[in-house]
Amino acid sequence: MFCICGSQRYSIHNVVLSLGALWLDLHIHYAFFNFERIQIFTETLRSYLHESQTPMRFSTGLRFVRSVGDIRSLPAMKMHDILKRCDPFRKQVELNSFLERQRDSEEFSLLKHWLCTPPQYTTLRVNTLATSVSEAKGRLQEHIDKCSRREHMAYTVTKHPQLDDTLVVVSSQNRTQLEPCGRQVIVALECGEAVLRGANVFVPGVMGAPGNLQKGDMVAVYVDVDNKCCKGDKRHYQGEKVFIGNGMARVSRDDIFKNGVIHGTAIDVTQPAYNCPPLNNVLRDILFLQNIPSIVCSRVLDPQPGETVLDMCSAPGGKTAHIATLMRNQGTVVALDKASARLKKTIENCALWNLNVVQCFVHDATMPFNTNANLQQLPLKFDRIMLDAPCSALGQRPRLQYRQSLNEVLSYPNVQRALLTRACELVKSDGVIVYSTCSINCAENEDVIAWALTNLPLELAQQQPHLGGFGRSVDGLSEADCRLLQSFEGRHDGEDFDRDTIGFFIAKLRRK
Repeated sequence: MFCICGSQRYSIHNVVLSLGALWLDLHIHYAFFNFERIQIFTETLRSYLHESQTPMRFSTGLRFVRSVGDIRSLPAMKMHDILKRCDPFRKQVELNSFLERQRDSEEFSLLKHWLCTPPQYTTLRVNTLATSVSEAKGRLQEHIDKCSRREHMAYTVTKHPQLDDTLVVVSSQNRTQLEPCGRQVIVALECGEAVLRGANVFVPGVMGAPGNLQKGDMVAVYVDVDNKCCKGDKRHYQGEKVFIGNGMARVSRDDIFKNGVIHGTAIDVTQPAYNCPPLNNVLRDILFLQNIPSIVCSRVLDPQPGETVLDMCSAPGGKTAHIATLMRNQGTVVALDKASARLKKTIENCALWNLNVVQCFVHDATMPFNTNANLQQLPLKFDRIMLDAPCSALGQRPRLQYRQSLNEVLSYPNVQRALLTRACELVKSDGVIVYSTCSINCAENEDVIAWALTNLPLELAQQQPHLGGFGRSVDGLSEADCRLLQSFEGRHDGEDFDRDTIGFFIAKLRRK
């Protein structure tokens, strides 16, 4: 509590309001106010009063305001400094220690920062059965130039030099500083992570907003990293949060929390903290948003027209569709997933691209086909098998907070080994299995492969293309083995689009 006018006592909130009046007297326009700067100002004021240890009267307050000067002179927020404070494993101490033992301390510290930041490149795969890559490139560039509402941002679409069906969207600018501008809106963790990768804020992601927020208001978007903001909160949220961009409200607070609006865009993010373009659902008949390692996976599998291919854990269908496209829609692709809701995405994505060689079935791929009546007519053996295994997703970016415990993470290798055993039973002699995860955990990656080489009739094969790094050294793998593995992790932001991507692991195995 402070005393600012005579003996009358004020709360922090009232101090801020009083200082607002003083700023107006000094001809500082109120449009430059935002809650983040007010917080900085009040903290400075708190320190001033603590040091002087005297009540602050009006004249003293006026001198203080003049000494601090225009609120616009306060420093802009450096985005990398903000995200450096994030630690995705700060709530999972045991998991943090487990992963740190796989690397040296400096490497692990850099890795954690890398996981908190989004890739600076956006990649899309082209439906080469429906259009040429050049035509898709032109249409995407035209769409971005016409529709992007991002301020002072220009995006260039280029062809990937090695993946001939892949486009890369590069930002011409890297926003290193950004000032919160407008009223605070709090979004859920998953929503915030999506915004960092280029999405706008959709209605379900909004957790808290000012009581009189109206359509058209400028807002500063913060992500609640601790998941503690109550849905519908109208107070100025004081929990742990990270500023991720500015934007304009497309709906009012009442629309979100009272009038039953449950779909659509809530906030157009016009000034994102990171410069990824909003491309969700753009030109879906010819383009599919997909990370570089996932595209590489299907290329490494190298399916050929007329072959019989199995995708054991197919949802949401990106790799399934890519496999069928590489096969020129000729042959048979069997797509399995044990979750019917997730399998619907595979069906939708394949139907959108008219991939009629794909057959989708709800099935737990660890179980024999004869346990499911719908699978009785399927081939007994396959030429190639894609096993994008269920995993801890420890390589997904950005990840501001990881929620799974160490025990949950340690449960995945058992499932992965069971799936790999089943894949070995289903693949033809001399057939190919591609095993992959979006994890940076050796226990799910190199350790699983070391186990497979010892216990199953499998051998490692050369990968093409090989755009990532090599595997880590673990018991059971030789140096030559590690060089046959492909790993994407922990590269510096913006190094290049093959390295500044998500964490991922790929192994190509051949049946003896």
